[in-house]
Amino acid sequence: MRICHVGLNHRTTPVELRERLAVNETDIPQVLQNMIAHPSIREAALLSTCNRVEMTIVTHDPDAAIAASHEWFAQKAGVELDTVREHLYSFTTDNAIRHLFSVASGLDSLVLGEPQILGQVKTSYEQALAANTAGHILHRLYQSTFSAAKRARSETGIGKQAVNISSCAVELAKRIFGDLTGKTVMLIGAGEMAELAARHLRGNGCTNILVANRTLERAKNLAIEFDGHALTLEQLPEYLDSADIVVSSTGASTYVLLPEIVQKAMQKRAVKPMFFVDIAVPRDIDPRIADIEGAYLYDIDDLQQVVQGNQEQRKKESEQAQSLLEEEANALLSWLKSLESVPLIRAIQEQSEMMRKDELEKAQRYMKGFSDEEQALIERFSRSLMKRFLHSTLRTLKTLPDDIEGDLLMGAAGRLFDTDQPLAKQTKESDEQTSG
Repeated sequence: MRICHVGLNHRTTPVELRERLAVNETDIPQVLQNMIAHPSIREAALLSTCNRVEMTIVTHDPDAAIAASHEWFAQKAGVELDTVREHLYSFTTDNAIRHLFSVASGLDSLVLGEPQILGQVKTSYEQALAANTAGHILHRLYQSTFSAAKRARSETGIGKQAVNISSCAVELAKRIFGDLTGKTVMLIGAGEMAELAARHLRGNGCTNILVANRTLERAKNLAIEFDGHALTLEQLPEYLDSADIVVSSTGASTYVLLPEIVQKAMQKRAVKPMFFVDIAVPRDIDPRIADIEGAYLYDIDDLQQVVQGNQEQRKKESEQAQSLLEEEANALLSWLKSLESVPLIRAIQEQSEMMRKDELEKAQRYMKGFSDEEQALIERFSRSLMKRFLHSTLRTLKTLPDDIEGDLLMGAAGRLFDTDQPLAKQTKESDEQTSG
């Protein structure tokens, strides 16, 4: 059996085509059932996200299985096969395993090291289990994948540095406050960036959310989502001192927050620190506020520099992560190779045992005067001799390399032991050679 991985992602395919290929969660079981109905496919799993659609397949015929997968991609997208094939990548066995490991670890993501993809890979495996299209090979593959991804994250810093503006703001806030639990956040503006920042801050322990916006109705809509409180921009001076973290992202053409307002708020706070994040262009917060004691101000350029530095650090960490993934991949490849040799090992053992018994029966006609103890001794001797004779061969077959050398060794062992030849024929030929 071989593992194949066929798919496309944000690097190989424009969003217009990826949109056509996105599969609804409710449709995945039927897609998987249709795949394993193909004669060449034994097991199948499907990963569908906004950035990638990929199939993982277990097959005895990689060429046929990959061709069947290509057909599915073309039909799903509603385009010619040649059109979709330009965007597809197809991997088999070792490369398929390494690719899936990289995907689950975030090394193949748009944002290097992002954590969400591991959960999406786990979901794809659970969907295959629910659809009864995952057997023992996919089970072992995905367990190894999760183990590899866990090692990459726990033993390297691949996921530790923030790599987008909102998560970077959280990282900087932690440098100032340490634990963010119970901190109050004020959002100035109620747009997408403010919402994303609020989600990151809420996820890191900030419990109180204030939303100040020029349009009160829009502020209320966002505040409701976070169980917060809505304000108008005119109410800012009244509530500013209650905020530990201020995130501003309006579309105003002039400063929304001035030094005098912040100075008064800091006096009310007894100079307890305040963290200001200005992610608006043009800027919302007067840069002179950075000169006020206890006020920590970062604008979009400051955050971008931190993001860039973190991306570069993640790239360094990814090299170490890749070496860990290679260790895990080699372990899985050894297991897969052992699966291929198991039938041959069993055939050699069964054949050898039958030949041992046959020869022992022939010898017993000369052992009529032997005691039970003496016959048991000869029985043990024959077993021990056969075991010792086969030891090096079976050990080699259990540790075959996953390359052409391994295939050649398996072929040679099968030929030398005549495992495809019926035992009765072998016994007859042996008797004829002995009598001759």
